[in-house]
Amino acid sequence: MFLHVNPRSQNLTFNLSEPLEDMFGHCGDLIAGIIVWASLSALCSLVGCPACIAVLWELFQKHKAGAPVTPNDVFMLSLTIMDLVFLFFVPFGLCNFLLWEIRSVQMLSSFLYSFNLAGRPLLTACICLDCYLAVVHPVTYRTNKSLLPRVLMVAAVCAITMVQGTVFIVSDDLDHSPWAMFVYVIALPVIVISDASILWTLKKSYRGGGDLHPRKKKALQIITNSMVMTVISYVPPVLVYTLGQLIISDDKEYECFLAIPILITPTAGSAIMPLLYLGNLGSLKCPCCMV
Repeated sequence: MFLHVNPRSQNLTFNLSEPLEDMFGHCGDLIAGIIVWASLSALCSLVGCPACIAVLWELFQKHKAGAPVTPNDVFMLSLTIMDLVFLFFVPFGLCNFLLWEIRSVQMLSSFLYSFNLAGRPLLTACICLDCYLAVVHPVTYRTNKSLLPRVLMVAAVCAITMVQGTVFIVSDDLDHSPWAMFVYVIALPVIVISDASILWTLKKSYRGGGDLHPRKKKALQIITNSMVMTVISYVPPVLVYTLGQLIISDDKEYECFLAIPILITPTAGSAIMPLLYLGNLGSLKCPCCMV
């Protein structure tokens, strides 16, 4: 499982005089990375949960006002719900890793990490692909705006996420290996190619003079967000889980210094993305969140 714990007993009391090996599990004597990971994960949960709720509220208000449901709304709703469920459980996963060491909570925590490590990049890829079709092939996009294909794509993402979550639960050998990143083999090429194609198309449009079409401005905001997510959230864990053991050969040091602490980058993505979305809507008065 992603957050390995070694239950010491059924007594859930915590004593500050306990050895570090008991307080921090098998990483007891290598706590620097664990402390950074736990602290930043808690901060992401504290910031991200209200941001996700705010995004859901904005989507609700938008459609309450009579606006039609767009393909991007379908993907954004699914992504926000996944992020909210994951971030809400983060504090419980941290407490279980550091204090409780309850196996059932550990299993649930490992499963929910699939929302962050599988569902999130795949849904981001879906959003980028939809924007690619809207900008690069606008005629085809306008004639095929049915929500059914998008709903089916979300269903497929959910199925893949559930499968990977189950693998995280039953296998201790694959979770901190390149196998954990297999969905990125699908998601990252789609994200990068879609973003590059959109930027190239928008660049040609801008050379033609005049202002960008509102749909193209929205696409530019979306791909800017996806590029931020790619750099912050997706690339670091891929590098660590594929190359990390070449840098640190000792399994314990690898897990405590790299494999667990690097989980903060996709966790941060779950908190940053809703903030960027709110910034694009003008609901978040923060210069760094405005495109």
